[in-house]
Amino acid sequence: MKASETNILKFIGGLDKVFIIPPFQRNYEWSFEQCDELFEDIISSYKSKKTHYLGNIVYYEGKNNGASFSEFILVDGQQRVTTILLLLCAIRDEMKRQNIPDENITIRYLENDNGGDLYRVRLKQTSYDADSFNMVVKGLIKENDKKNNIIKNYFHFISLLRESTIPLKDIYNTITKLEVVDVNLQIEDNLEAVQTVFEKINSTGKRLSPADLIRNCLLLSNSIEEQELLYKNYWIKIERTVSNENISRFARDFLVMKIFEDVEQEKIYKKFKDDYVNQPEITHVEILDEMSRYSKYFAYFKFENCENEKINKIIVMLNLLKTDDLMPLYLCLFDKLYINKTRELEKILNLLFDYMARYRVCAVSGGGGAMRTVVNQLLRKIDGGLECTYDNIYFELSNSSSPAGRFPDDEEFKQSLKENVNVNYARAILVKTEEYERCNIPVDITKVTMEHLMPQTFSPWWISYYGGEEKAKDMRNKYLNCIGNLVPMSQGYNSKNSNKAWGVKLKHIADVQFVITNEIAKNDKYREWKEESIKDRNEEIANRVCKAITAPLKRTRDYDTKAPTFEFEAGVYDMSDDITPMEGEKPTLIRFDDKEYAVTKWKDVIPTICEILYEFDGKKFDEIVQQNTIHKSTSTKISDMKDPILSETPSLLNSPVTIKNTKYYAEGNISSSRARCYAKQLIEIYDLVGWFQIAVGENN
Repeated sequence: MKASETNILKFIGGLDKVFIIPPFQRNYEWSFEQCDELFEDIISSYKSKKTHYLGNIVYYEGKNNGASFSEFILVDGQQRVTTILLLLCAIRDEMKRQNIPDENITIRYLENDNGGDLYRVRLKQTSYDADSFNMVVKGLIKENDKKNNIIKNYFHFISLLRESTIPLKDIYNTITKLEVVDVNLQIEDNLEAVQTVFEKINSTGKRLSPADLIRNCLLLSNSIEEQELLYKNYWIKIERTVSNENISRFARDFLVMKIFEDVEQEKIYKKFKDDYVNQPEITHVEILDEMSRYSKYFAYFKFENCENEKINKIIVMLNLLKTDDLMPLYLCLFDKLYINKTRELEKILNLLFDYMARYRVCAVSGGGGAMRTVVNQLLRKIDGGLECTYDNIYFELSNSSSPAGRFPDDEEFKQSLKENVNVNYARAILVKTEEYERCNIPVDITKVTMEHLMPQTFSPWWISYYGGEEKAKDMRNKYLNCIGNLVPMSQGYNSKNSNKAWGVKLKHIADVQFVITNEIAKNDKYREWKEESIKDRNEEIANRVCKAITAPLKRTRDYDTKAPTFEFEAGVYDMSDDITPMEGEKPTLIRFDDKEYAVTKWKDVIPTICEILYEFDGKKFDEIVQQNTIHKSTSTKISDMKDPILSETPSLLNSPVTIKNTKYYAEGNISSSRARCYAKQLIEIYDLVGWFQIAVGENN
């Protein structure tokens, strides 16, 4: 390695230099804010007449170096180099507009005489940015061509130059005061050294993601032609198939499928390289080929776009149950069965739906590490020779090594159905039951909504119907989300009918296309919707669901008692999981509906969830606080009321924490287990079980 100080124009200038941004590098991402900062540094340097350190530019020489030109492959600094060249283009074009000699900027810094058309433009961009950058360099950009950061930032520099009171030539001359450290890795054929630099660089831009590092590792070559070939033949296909934002997750699931063990977010790249890429029996081309093949199966689940309509329908149903933890198993099964054994795959996916429906409704372990353990053990057995058949998968699921990964039987499933069911889970389960009873008459699940027969919000009629506020509240607490109170509806059903009088509601129910729903209007015992009729319906539907949703086989082997049922592993858990031990671990973020909220302590959890829930339905949140629904078991603050966890009066809390964007406070002096308990209660009240996840013990 050779490092030397120089200014940015000396580094870029000179005869026939070609700077290449490898195809595996990020696209150009600098924002207006970063461009403004660079421009302000130049202005400051002009005023102070002092130099300014711009940063390191790390590169290695390509194999195509020759007498006619020098080829430099950029490892770090490509964002800075690109931005400086965009500023030079803007200065050049503004000089032309003002009839000022442009100092031969194009010849000195932007284009080469040699190198042919391929290397005419001095900086060779990634394929995404190449056309736009070349147009800027050649002066072909128009005002309405503002489609990516290259073009946007070029016009932004034009604006900054026009607004500045400093002469263009002075700004141009001041760029020579921008100093860089020229770092030539001098690697020759030692590409591992280049990858080590990639891993250790902390650039001024975004931190490299696992996807960035994996891409760099697999595509790295000292031949730009080979890099281009690998990128175009493999990586770009993977990006287009799963989309950029999903590549890290896809890489993790692909890796788990290969090594049969869970992988923390922050360790994805290290495990990928150490446990897979560095195996001597597999080449980078083979890995890329495999990843390209499996990416299609990942996309089937992520985007529900499988060309086989029957299988795609099952995928949609599985996604309603939040089965992301099964993705490594899905990848394995699709690769082995999708082409030649489609019917067997269809049967297994239906079985997995039934297993997950029971697992989710019974909340066996909250769906965290125990589920991933089930998947990894099954993958290990398949790798060891277990044939991927329905019978084999059924047997293994029925004989989990730990109770935390069990396949719930009818007794457990029925009891959970009768108590409380997540609406999304109920939607999938009831549609499956309808199809089972009607011999698989197709129903598009995306056009199905769920209706609470006893409404979620009581009108005065319903309060009177149930005998007043207290009795109505008791009925709602007991039966609101039981399976018997939930029915599928078509989208044509008007939600305004939800809390109308029961007789009026029955007339609308009679016209619904689903038999499991309209049968209620035809049965005299449901002319009233009170406790006895709800209990009857609850029992009946729970029994029918148990018949439609496959039960486990009778166990033929004991649980493994030598090991604990579950050891904590850093990762993302369902927020309703109150079983997995997390004492001593720190939360890092909460996810809700694909949005992320940073947290650093357990005392942040309740205020953050409350902030989300208040935005989701503020009226319901007001009721929760007013009725003191979430409270402690003690009564020390007010004699006739349990100590609140949420209050409008901070003096009623030991350590009040403001709930953002509300007038309320949350108790901050609570343990991790209490925070999880209260969070679960809140989520269940809102009927949002499965929508919230919490990352614990890892950086995301």
